[in-house]
Amino acid sequence: MNTGHPGWRLLTLLLLLGVLRIDAQVATSRKAHSRSPAPAASADYSRRSVAQLIDDLTQIDSLAPGIDSAAMYHGFIADDDLGSMGMGVLGVPPPGVPPQMRELVRRGPLALPELMKHLDDNRPTRLEVGNKDPGSWSGQVGVDVFMFTDFGEEYDPRSRRSLTDEERNAMPPPVWKDFQGRYTVKVGDVCYAVIGQIINRYLFAARYQASAGLIVNSPIQSPVLAEKVRMDWGNADAEMLKASLLADIHAASYRTQPALARLRRYFPDTYNALEGDDLKKKKEFEEQEAKRQSQKQR
Repeated sequence: MNTGHPGWRLLTLLLLLGVLRIDAQVATSRKAHSRSPAPAASADYSRRSVAQLIDDLTQIDSLAPGIDSAAMYHGFIADDDLGSMGMGVLGVPPPGVPPQMRELVRRGPLALPELMKHLDDNRPTRLEVGNKDPGSWSGQVGVDVFMFTDFGEEYDPRSRRSLTDEERNAMPPPVWKDFQGRYTVKVGDVCYAVIGQIINRYLFAARYQASAGLIVNSPIQSPVLAEKVRMDWGNADAEMLKASLLADIHAASYRTQPALARLRRYFPDTYNALEGDDLKKKKEFEEQEAKRQSQKQR
């Protein structure tokens, strides 16, 4: 992030003058947002093969969960759940869910091997993120105006051990590389976000960064991201995914309830057979889910 760049100083001045709109930012908001209607499907995506669905990712032309320059949403899109906004700009409507992305997430373990192969797919989508020229921008921070735009290498590993204070202090700073203008999202970037949805990990191909920033974690721009996914998940078969979801449930962390949602969809027999502490977590999950549904209907 180069705060001495003339563009930075110009944006700062425009913000102070009120020319640009930067609605109240939230770092850890838990307030739920009603989701924008999903794009209308022009085809029955449930009948398409995984390969056809991945080809259809080239048609994405709007922000989507995991590829959202204005916010970070943590919901499970296979269940039509956008979830709450974890970080973002208030005032920007929540993204819709492209039907081809939703269907790939619903296929889960059946789609994973092919998605892994396409992490290097540099075919362009119709979606661009980043700064527009002043003559064509909307003036909305998080949409087409940013203080900084960087390529990152953010990755949420399959397993994470606790670090000592010494190890934590020795960790290198995040790798962010500045870019200018607009970036065209690639099919491989979308596959990165879809894989994250399936495996219950935060793999955001594009996300908002306070304040007024954009981070693009692209396996095309940063091949190390594709390497890390493949190293962690190998052939990504169903048994590996099921074991990982069960480990997330056993760990009793922020991953537990999202893992239960995925286990229910992908491995219903295993979900129904949970017992002991896992059964208690399942009941709590279902009770909280029912409460959220009730609140939405009011």
